[in-house]
Formats: sequence, C-alpha cells, structure tokens
Amino acid sequence: MTSSSCTPLDFTDGRADTGKVNPVVALLLVASLPTAAGFALIGAWRAAGWLSEARCKPPPPEPIERLEADLRRLRSELEDTETRSGLTAKHHRMLALRGAYVDALSAACRRLDVELPAGADHAPLVEIYRVEAALRQRGLDVREPAAH
Repeated sequence: MTSSSCTPLDFTDGRADTGKVNPVVALLLVASLPTAAGFALIGAWRAAGWLSEARCKPPPPEPIERLEADLRRLRSELEDTETRSGLTAKHHRMLALRGAYVDALSAACRRLDVELPAGADHAPLVEIYRVEAALRQRGLDVREPAAH
C-alpha cells in the first residue's frame, strides 16, 4: 500500500456543503414540514370517517317483485329436485335449496312484517308452510308456478 493512494480527510471547515440550496429556503422547508404533516393527518382522519359512514349505510331494500320471483323459482326447483330420482348427491342439493328457500322466505318475512320461520336453515316443513300461508295472507303467493 502506498502513501499516495490514501488521502486523509479534511475536517477543518465545519460547515456542511448543501450545494446551491439557500439557507432561507431550507429553513422555510423545515418549518413547513410539521404543518404539512398535520394537514395530512387531519385529511386522513376525515377520509376514514367519510368511508366508514359510506359503509354503514344499509343497502336499499330488495323490490318485492324480485323477492316474489326468487321465491317462486326456488320453490319450483325444490319441488323438481324432490321428485326427481337418480340425482347424484340429492340430499345435499335438497339441503342447499331448502336453505336458499328459507333465506328468501326470511327476507320476505322481514319485508312484510311476518314472523320468521323457526329453525333457521333447518326449518321444519310445518314452519315453511306456516310462513307461506302468512305471506299468502299478505298478498305474496309463492306456490304459483314459476316462469321458466
């Protein structure tokens, strides 16, 4: 190692070299950073509040005509699946269809102020018939044939 390749560092001048940045501009930049950060935090807080309000609004109620069409379609599929023989996984299809039908019945019950079927997805047929009769009294007949 030769002595000419290693040059000692010169620390005699104590000022930092900032290039062509004016000290006044640097001072203004440093002074405005906390204010900009505060505005950014306030904006983020307000945006989070606005987004949470938008998410909390309930969706508009489903039109009764659509509920009626869904109920008729599901009822038709349920009856068709019940009477068909030789279906693969017929029990599971029946459970899924009955669960969907009871969900649609529950939505119609909430909409027309009828008591919900007891037993949730596993409601016995007696409960389903009771709810269908109560809905029929309110003007919603789900046993009419569905349009294919």
